[in-house]
Amino acid sequence: MSRFKPQLLYGPMRLTAVHSLEAFIGMIDFNKVTHHKVQGAMMASPSLTAAYLMNVTKWDDEAETYLRQVIKSGAGRASGGVPSAYPSMHFEFTWILSTLFQAGFSASELDCPELEKIKGVLVRAFEEEDGIIGFAPRIGADVDGTAKGIISLVELGYKVDPEKMIQEFETDTHFRTYSLERDPSFTANTNALLALLHRQDTLRFSNQIIKATEFLCKYWWDSDSEIRDKWNTSYLYPSVLIVEAFIQLLALAEQGGVDLGQDLLSRVAISLFQACLRTLLGQKEDGSWNGLTEETAYGARQFALFDHLQQQLTSAIERGVAFIQATKVRAPSHIWIEKVNYASPLLTDCYALAALKAASQRAAHKIGSGFISIPSQNMHKRVKLFQLTPLFSEVPEWQVWSSMLEASLFQPLLRARRLDIFPRKGMEEDQYFDIIPFTWTACNNRMSTFASTSFIYAMMIVSFLNYQADEFMEAVAGQAYRGRQDTLRQVVDAAINRGDGYSHTDGDGHTIGIAHVDGGKSEGNHADVDQDYDKVFVPLSKFVKYIADYPALRAVSAWDRECTMHELRKFLHAHITQNTDNARFGQQSPDETLYSAATDTFFDSVRTTSADHTSCPYSFSFVSCLLSVMNGGRECFSSVSEKYLASAMCRHLATMCRMYNDYGSVARDRVENNLNSVNFPEFKNVGSINPSDDPMDAKKKALLGLAEYERSCLDEALRRLSENGRGSREHHSFQAETVKERQIAIWRMFYDVTDLYGQIYVVRDIASRMVKPGAEGSG
Repeated sequence: MSRFKPQLLYGPMRLTAVHSLEAFIGMIDFNKVTHHKVQGAMMASPSLTAAYLMNVTKWDDEAETYLRQVIKSGAGRASGGVPSAYPSMHFEFTWILSTLFQAGFSASELDCPELEKIKGVLVRAFEEEDGIIGFAPRIGADVDGTAKGIISLVELGYKVDPEKMIQEFETDTHFRTYSLERDPSFTANTNALLALLHRQDTLRFSNQIIKATEFLCKYWWDSDSEIRDKWNTSYLYPSVLIVEAFIQLLALAEQGGVDLGQDLLSRVAISLFQACLRTLLGQKEDGSWNGLTEETAYGARQFALFDHLQQQLTSAIERGVAFIQATKVRAPSHIWIEKVNYASPLLTDCYALAALKAASQRAAHKIGSGFISIPSQNMHKRVKLFQLTPLFSEVPEWQVWSSMLEASLFQPLLRARRLDIFPRKGMEEDQYFDIIPFTWTACNNRMSTFASTSFIYAMMIVSFLNYQADEFMEAVAGQAYRGRQDTLRQVVDAAINRGDGYSHTDGDGHTIGIAHVDGGKSEGNHADVDQDYDKVFVPLSKFVKYIADYPALRAVSAWDRECTMHELRKFLHAHITQNTDNARFGQQSPDETLYSAATDTFFDSVRTTSADHTSCPYSFSFVSCLLSVMNGGRECFSSVSEKYLASAMCRHLATMCRMYNDYGSVARDRVENNLNSVNFPEFKNVGSINPSDDPMDAKKKALLGLAEYERSCLDEALRRLSENGRGSREHHSFQAETVKERQIAIWRMFYDVTDLYGQIYVVRDIASRMVKPGAEGSG
């Protein structure tokens, strides 16, 4: 307010602030804003008009007449209550008509004398206001009213060219609701997109269609938890609009009317599926959404048909319709936002009618079936596999299917990046590549955490890169530097320093290359000294650079960034140590199952090298950076207690995961001569009571028991971490408390994902098996 200039309100432009001039009493001269009055009303706002009337030096009879009319004819009907806006005829006409038309009503079904009058009002408005309109006559245009008006008039047989809407509201990245808007609106852009899709000549507006689509996808993908918009408090309202828009968009793309490209097409499909699924998961037992007619009408309209979910979608719609029909009195919901939250009985009835109409004529066409490929091969087996895990044993099968289908929609995006960093030579088919997306979608949906799509997509990429790094360090780096582990460690350090953007020099100021780490025999080309250098150094430095340059790591505190890079270094070094241990273990007699050359106790090894080897600690730090961005770049864990408890939680989680991994990998590790937890000397005296039983079963049982101990420690650390935030609420604002609670919810989801990998290892070893030396890999 210190920079506020009253002169801006005295000009002809109707800025956003003009709509709330009552907030400037004592700061402006109301005699100088009279020109904003239209037919006695200031911006069609009773409160603003009253403030104006009380603060002008000369009584305004026209304004008084307007206020008396509002009291008499407004929603309060002379009861003393007045609406926040009056009149709002354009808003009511365009919202009701466009909603009914979008639901499937035809102009002939709505034909009546009143409809012709409404058409006349809207036609005159577009003609008199030069092709763009607002919620009431001559109070300033907005893209919502204009877009809804275009849809309504097109259905009524009157063509309105959207060119003026584009000229007035298009920006470089999106459509603004009105001139000089600061924060863009999600629903305003869906309405603009729907208006453009309602045209026959869509190719003419393909640039604007793609621009609006890209904005909506980014907004959806970046939204944490439920989608929100500034014009309606219900998450279901923006959801129903994006479903309507993207169904029409995909239909247009199938017909060749717009070329989205594979990347944008996948993002559209994911956003559409999530909007439908999350709505489905939010339905109450009585068939409603939040027990409200209008929100139930939103919910019952936003379902597209996808394979394997038709039964659930049909049931949800039928239950929603039954709730609407059984509601005798449709109490309007105060979910609309203007100066205050308000309700509209007209809109409530309109959306209820729209839901009933849409439910009666759902098409059997599967959305995007022409180019959205949802593979079903092996899906049944995988669903059954996941239902064997404790996390999903009690989750309804259709919900597991839903998460599997959602995960499959990420596959084109992920496969496009599959070989960006690691070449994957010497490895069999990467089975984990199909598993990884599901672990994130399923755990995100299981407890309705709904972390942002950008978050889970980022973690999908990091997860498959971690698997690839594991393969690479064993099959490529480990083989190339067999017997030269110290040299490999220096190559890894050089790659980390290069990828992290730091200069890595020796004591003489030389940049360390393989010539220096091998004794400084040559300062020339690395290949002259070590032909394996480039094939190890280059992919590793690209891997490190991807993590180090990730936008979140550039926007967080030095602590969170340094922790991530420190854990990444430990992750790669752990592979070298593990390879060394595997080599030592492999040199033992095949009959000797205990690791006699162990230099660490099982406790030390499983909590350090083996835990770091899982990638959990470094991934944990990476997530800390992503969550830090949610809090303005502040440290994810700010206090010493939080830092300690978070580290304890992470270490217990990584240790538990390693134990589960080893439990499920005993047979594979035995074939590949890899060191397993059960090979440590501490397991020497673990045997079965029955001599006829396999001794290995007793060792695995003991290992599983230790994993459950780690779980109990993990749960306690997480409980204390949660209570630590609540216990210091007097030091936090409400917003900070909300952010912390949200972070804990996402940490629980991360816990579930990591736990799920371990549970899968118990059920089935999904790790790729190495190809024998000389065999050709999948590339």
